[in-house]
Amino acid sequence: MMTFILHGTFLPEIRTFTLWGEQAEPTPRKQGRQAKLTPPPHPFCVPAVQLADWVLTIATHLKPVKRTSQVIWLPSYANLPQPSPELAATGAILTPTSEALTLKQWKIEGVELSASDAIDFLLALEDRHSALMGEDMYFWRQLTLFALSLVSGQQVIPAFSKDGAQLRAIWKPQPTEIEHVTEWIGALPPLSRALVEQPEAAPAPGLVVNGWVEAVIDQTVRQAAGRFATKLLSKPTTPGGKWLRALIGEESLVPLKGAEADQLYKDWQTWVGQSDVAGNAAFRITFRLDAPDDPNNPDDSAWALHYLLQATDDPSLVVTAGQVWREKGKSLGYLHQRFDQPQERLLAALGFAARVFPPIEQSLHSATPDKAVLNTTQAYTFLKESALLLQNSGFRVLLPRWWGGKTARVTAKATVKTPKSASKSLLTMQSLINYEWQVMLGGEPLSREEFERLARLKQPLVQLRGQWVMLDEAQIAAGLKLFGQQDGQLRLDEALRLGLEREGVTAQGVLLAGFDATGWFKTLMNTLRQPDKIAILPLPEGLHAELRPYQVRGYSWLTFMRNYGLGACLADDMGLGKTVTSISAILYERQKLKVKQPVLIVCPTSVMGNWRRELERFAPTLKVLSHHGIERLTGAKFAKAAKTHDMVITSYPLLARDRSLFEAMEWSTIVLDEAQNIKNAATKQAQAARALRGSHRVALTGTPVENRLSELWSIFNFLNPGYLGSEAEFRKQFANPIERTNDKNAAKQLRQLTAPFILRRLKTDPTIISDLPEKLEMKVYCTLTTEQGTLYQAVVNEALEAIEQAEDEGNAMSRRGLVLSMLLKLKQICNHPAQFLKDGTTLEGRSGKLARLTEMLEEVYAAGDRALIFTQFAEMGVLLRDHIRHVYYDEPLWLYGGTPTKDRDAMIQRFQAPKGPSVFILSIKAGGVGLNLTRANHVFHFDRWWNPAVENQATDRAFRIGQTRNVQVHKFICGGTLEDKIDEMIESKKALAESVIGTDESWLTELSTDSLRDLVALRHAEIE
Repeated sequence: MMTFILHGTFLPEIRTFTLWGEQAEPTPRKQGRQAKLTPPPHPFCVPAVQLADWVLTIATHLKPVKRTSQVIWLPSYANLPQPSPELAATGAILTPTSEALTLKQWKIEGVELSASDAIDFLLALEDRHSALMGEDMYFWRQLTLFALSLVSGQQVIPAFSKDGAQLRAIWKPQPTEIEHVTEWIGALPPLSRALVEQPEAAPAPGLVVNGWVEAVIDQTVRQAAGRFATKLLSKPTTPGGKWLRALIGEESLVPLKGAEADQLYKDWQTWVGQSDVAGNAAFRITFRLDAPDDPNNPDDSAWALHYLLQATDDPSLVVTAGQVWREKGKSLGYLHQRFDQPQERLLAALGFAARVFPPIEQSLHSATPDKAVLNTTQAYTFLKESALLLQNSGFRVLLPRWWGGKTARVTAKATVKTPKSASKSLLTMQSLINYEWQVMLGGEPLSREEFERLARLKQPLVQLRGQWVMLDEAQIAAGLKLFGQQDGQLRLDEALRLGLEREGVTAQGVLLAGFDATGWFKTLMNTLRQPDKIAILPLPEGLHAELRPYQVRGYSWLTFMRNYGLGACLADDMGLGKTVTSISAILYERQKLKVKQPVLIVCPTSVMGNWRRELERFAPTLKVLSHHGIERLTGAKFAKAAKTHDMVITSYPLLARDRSLFEAMEWSTIVLDEAQNIKNAATKQAQAARALRGSHRVALTGTPVENRLSELWSIFNFLNPGYLGSEAEFRKQFANPIERTNDKNAAKQLRQLTAPFILRRLKTDPTIISDLPEKLEMKVYCTLTTEQGTLYQAVVNEALEAIEQAEDEGNAMSRRGLVLSMLLKLKQICNHPAQFLKDGTTLEGRSGKLARLTEMLEEVYAAGDRALIFTQFAEMGVLLRDHIRHVYYDEPLWLYGGTPTKDRDAMIQRFQAPKGPSVFILSIKAGGVGLNLTRANHVFHFDRWWNPAVENQATDRAFRIGQTRNVQVHKFICGGTLEDKIDEMIESKKALAESVIGTDESWLTELSTDSLRDLVALRHAEIE
């Protein structure tokens, strides 16, 4: 794995860049501090072929690059150059700390780029994060962008450079920009002058910076103008023509010699010297534009451009042109300021300015010109174009206070009208509601007649209610078009966007500057903007749970969104009870709203058992149908059964596989649990989810955005189809600006649109923490995969036969051993087939427990939390460690009985450190007692010890004195297996658990064979 630190070194005499990279050892994506790092032999050098390939990857239009060897002087240790600070800061390179640094010579390999290709390469680097970029490369990119800004701003002039006795044509910055170029010289990184044979031969900073700025300007102008060269001057004969040809052609050498070349160079120097035509150190010649007092009066409708002298050190000191013409001497003295030859210099300056702004020419017919009289169109041209050109030539320009350089924006205010008596039932995002527009200009509301009068003037500058404003023809046309469509209907999703987005919304090309509503839509908008104003509902009948206040608010919010036909995303942190909140809303809709159609729950296979048990626990009156396993219903039988149940639970894989079954049904509510499973809109399960028909849609997820914003779009396109536009529109308006350029306005706009539909509460919120117990225990029911179920049943059949035989033979000791062996094997199978088979094969996709743990750890990492994972099997701990390494690029800690005491203490210190590892895997025997691990706020019991006291001791590694956060305890159980049955046995006699149940599984060996058979019997409905 190569990490490139890119550098550019510019030598003006060859005008090429040399690029090279730095090599680092691979580091994990997260928690890289655990990786073993060693400095490579040459941390500043990358083989030229690899760098060339990389250059061509990000700038495919570059020509094949030339490989080269160069000598460079770098700060160095005894036998190693000092790595670039940017690379060392990543922790990928370990540098000596005791060795002294000296300047040493190194030979490097790299590639050479022409000035043209170097410009293309630098522009291909979108920002400093598109590669790990060295300070000097960042400097060259910024300097290049500055030089290009001079070209785009027309701040360049044609010039000459002497090449011995000959002239070369070149484009340079305008003299007025030289001071800005100088600012870059002091910022030149030292490394940019290090590519030399000897340090004393390093070029001066000014030579380097000026040379590159001129090279960028010259190259850019030539490329832009080159295609016109042959058409303009195929065979120039005059000196000026030959100079022009050299300025825009491929050959910069001017084909002139002797007197002709000398005269052309002198003429150019005279022309450049006109930069002081606008004044001297004391006074600058100034133009002031005054608007007519009454544009409706034909006798007073002209604009006046006055000629003045303004003191350079005191802008309040102004001398009119009339005073200049009245001056009799050869110099003008005014309040200790002196201006030599004022009349001649004023006339020369006005003559120069007339070339920039021709209307000045008419005033020069007077012997003593003091102003130019302009019509409105000429005044607009002066304001919009000529004023800036005169300023760039050194003149000063005083403009009217109202002038801001921007047109008066045509905007509109939308009013959505919904009568209070109108029904909001059966709403969808495609429902139509009435609206009307109010058009405004510069913030002033206008009637249609006023707007049409201004349009008829066909003037770029008009006076509106005492203020001059600049009009844009396209905006006026858009405003007229909007007036033609003042009233009409909007889809609900369009109206919501108008009300929520607020900024950047347009209608017929007119910017929305205000929004108002009436009736139920006003109530909806106010509540979406302030969700804490939602009315709190009483708990539904039949709910066997006491909801915490934040859960009541969540259930009330879900019901409110359902009433308006709006999809909702409940994005609470893991452990805050999204499931019971959703169940409460489902009970309410069936009781209070009298909904008859069934509810569809779609979740990961590993969570189906958890949903069934939560429903049995919290809403036992609801009839639940599980669509799962090889014996699941199909066709008409499924439709008939679904209609006789309150809820249908299925998995994402089956949603896609049996898509036609689910599409044919009309669901009351569709709930997607762990909705990040549809984050990729192109997958079959995401497509199947969007195709479902239902009155209300709910997404449950703790991570609505995991990697890219397209995931948010996919979830929203399920919840409220079309609300965020098409995927291409969303990518253009939001995803690309936010992800590529960190566009804060786009992020704010997206947040305004989506926040009302997402309810997210964090455990770190004090109002939520106060509602939680100090220790929250929850059981996580997982589903066996087909492979696990097959292995489980085979072991049960074989073991029970052997146990019965031992019992018939009266061999009690042998029977106990067979029972313990069977229990051990079944627990291993429930954990993972790879643990039981010891086959060393792949881990993913084979264990329901591992799949669920992976999903839950995703939220742990996303929230920056810490977790302990307990297992009683050392081999399972190793498998878990390898799996987390592979999936999360993380290096979890692993403590078991064979861990030396010294390493054990070091692990504890590392985990307890402020920036320690996120995950600590522990053997329950080795790590269940005697440790203080209060940095963890999650405890996972991957496999059960079947003794509450032992598990509580392990949990107390995190839940103890020193713990400042609430601890969530997750106990994994494979549904339909002996784990499920034993958990039920423990719960049924929890008060006597510690006295009835021993500290291991030996108590199970005393069960009768029939009891054992019932204990280990596999419920096939629980298999994936």
